[in-house]
Amino acid sequence: MKKFFLFFVVLVVTISTNAQQNNQPRPPRPPMERGQRGENREKIEMYKVQFITKKLSLTKSEAEQFWPVYEGHKNAMREIMDKKLNDEILIQEEILSARKKYKNELKPVLKSEERVNEALKIDREFLQKIRGEMMRRKGFQS
Repeated sequence: MKKFFLFFVVLVVTISTNAQQNNQPRPPRPPMERGQRGENREKIEMYKVQFITKKLSLTKSEAEQFWPVYEGHKNAMREIMDKKLNDEILIQEEILSARKKYKNELKPVLKSEERVNEALKIDREFLQKIRGEMMRRKGFQS
């Protein structure tokens, strides 16, 4: 009986010590250089172009028409955010009007309501994908 009790105690201690999480802080990363950030931003933009083109199944002629409209919408959204308005309702109204304009400009390019709706959702989906990748690289579970 003593052997069984001793074996049980050793087993419990072994399991509990192996179950402890390693709470060691990660060593800090060296700061990025200015040029490296630009390279990373370019890589992300290139990946975004590929992601959107693949997701929307754009043909070459559609892509030539789509990207100027997309860039115009992106610039309009950036201008809205740069205004730094204090009225949340006003910000949301401007964003909605910019998205409606974007939708109307996309209709002749993408030619179907489903593809236009997909184009409206695609930025959010891309951001979720990038966030997930960043969390994965930092070691968080997603």
